[in-house]
Formats: sequence, structure tokens, C-alpha cells
Amino acid sequence: MGLAREVLHQLEIAQDARLLSRQEKWLRDQLKKHSLALSSLQRTIARSRSRITWLSEGDANTALFHFHAKHRKRKNFICKLVSDEGHLLTSHEEKENNIHHLYSHLLGESLDLEVTVNLEELNIPRFDMSDMETPFTEEEIWKTICSLPSNKAPGPGGFTGNFYKACWPLIKDDIMAAVSAVWSRKFGNFNLLNSAYITLIPKKEDASHVRDFRPISLVHSFDKLIAKILANRLAGRLDQLVYPNQSAFIKGRFIQHNFMLVQQTARHLHQQKQARLLLKLDITKAFDSVSWPFLLEVLRNLGFGQIWCDIISGLLSSSSTQVLLNGSPGYWCILSPCIEARLEAHV
Repeated sequence: MGLAREVLHQLEIAQDARLLSRQEKWLRDQLKKHSLALSSLQRTIARSRSRITWLSEGDANTALFHFHAKHRKRKNFICKLVSDEGHLLTSHEEKENNIHHLYSHLLGESLDLEVTVNLEELNIPRFDMSDMETPFTEEEIWKTICSLPSNKAPGPGGFTGNFYKACWPLIKDDIMAAVSAVWSRKFGNFNLLNSAYITLIPKKEDASHVRDFRPISLVHSFDKLIAKILANRLAGRLDQLVYPNQSAFIKGRFIQHNFMLVQQTARHLHQQKQARLLLKLDITKAFDSVSWPFLLEVLRNLGFGQIWCDIISGLLSSSSTQVLLNGSPGYWCILSPCIEARLEAHV
């Protein structure tokens, strides 16, 4: 970018002394467009790095802005790690291998279950989910784009929600064609648009083990758009699909109700003065270990049709992840071949 600005500066100086040729005018206009585009991109990256959410419209090149950016960089920098065997890892390659070992087993390992669940014996009601499989409309996609956060940290694609909102008249036809391909279950080369970065944020001071860092997933912008469209469709049916005793992450329900129920239950059992057992289950990282074929089986049992299940299968089988170590992407974490083969059987 520095060379482009230097050439542009020289052309503007020459313009003051003489008339520019047709080729020089064309080059000046092209360099000016590229410089403005790169400046806008650098501004977006700087704003994302600083994480000053209240600075929505301001000068990115201020002392306060750069102070926050440098502070976050120092805070999140991983200078060393301790392996499970207790070895101190300081080189970039050693730390990268240690992180990849953990996340490749966490995200891409397939475990064949010896037993399964007979869902029909659970008497789970079946619903009419045919309305979930209607083609995506332009109005629905635009409404989803408007709901996207404008300046959140971008994924591998580098585009934020603000790009989709500002450039919608120009990119509308391409986005509609891509979304239509997803609905038609044409997932050829979709892996190029279904990648994500995982950035590691320390949970505590002096974090030294990989598990001491909170993984934040930065999803590709188009994949995020597809997932948001599906989530918006499903949101209106969740209250019907999920039992009332599950109160988290559903509109109109509050997780505090569970705490109140446990307190009242414990008080009631204490008043009875009889031996009882309360069991607390830790479901941390439960989503990372979900069996995808079993998930599809549950969806079909609830009443979801073939189109919906095929789209979920395509999204899962084409996904891949790279863990960022101090800003540098690591090895690819991809679904294991046996998971991908079982998923492709449904597509």
C-alpha cells in the first residue's frame, strides 16, 4: 500500500506542472480507488482490534485508540504454554502443535457409540416442520443482513456486517445465487465459504494451559449469514420444540428459573427429612462432542424434512477451523473422514 500511495503522490505532483496522459490519468484513478479501499479495510481492522465498542464513528488514528489496541494485544499474547505432560513450550511451533493436538481431537474426532437411543420409546412428539423448507426469499435475507452486527471481528473472509449492508445493491444477485445453491443442496466447493478462525482469550491471569483460554469462533461471513437465516426460521418454533424445563437460550425463558427451581426443590426435600440425592451434571463443551449423525436422527424424529437435514449435513461436512496463535492461523481442524462420509450419505 505504501508503494501505491507513493506513486499516487508523484502523479498528483506531476499534475500540477503538466497535463497527464490518458494512461497516467487511468493509473491515478485506479490507485486512488485502491488506496481508499485499503484505508477503509485498515480502519475496520484497527477498530476490531481495539474493541472500543462505543467508538462507532471516530478517528481510528488516536492515542487512546492505539493504547487500547496495544493493551489488548499484550493481554492476549500467548508467550508460553504448558503441555499435559508438564513440559514448558516457548517456541511458536511447539505451542502451535500443542493447540492443534487439543482442538483436532475436540472438533474432529469420531467415536462410534456402542449403544444408541430408541427415540420412539421416549414418546417425543412429532411436529409439522414443512414451513422450515420453503425457499429463501430476498426479503428474508435482507432482514437477516440488517440484524447482523455491523463491526464485529471478521472471520477468514474479512467482511463485516457493515459490508453487506452498504453494498447490498451491488452484491444482491451474487448473494441470492449463493443462498439459492445452499437451499438446492449444491455444496460443491462450499468449504471455501465455510471456514472459521478460533481466537484464544485468557480466562485468568497467567494462563498457561490451552484449557485456560476461552475459544472464540470467528466464522466466515457468508456461513454466518446462512446460519443466521436458519436460526431465525427456527426461533419461532423453539418454544414448541423444547420442553419448558429447559430454560436457557430461548426467547421468553430465563435461566434463573432453573436456580429458583433447584432452591425450592432442595428446601422441600429438606423439610421432608428423608435421604435424597441431587445430581449436578457439568455439560461444558457439550456441543463440541455432539454426534452429528445422532443430531440428524433427532431432527428427523422431531419432524424436520429432508431439505433441512441435508442443509445441516452440508454445513457440517464442509466446515473447517484454524486456531489463531498470536494472530497467525495454525493447522486446519477438519471433520474426520468417517464423520464426513456418514454425513455425505444424507446429502
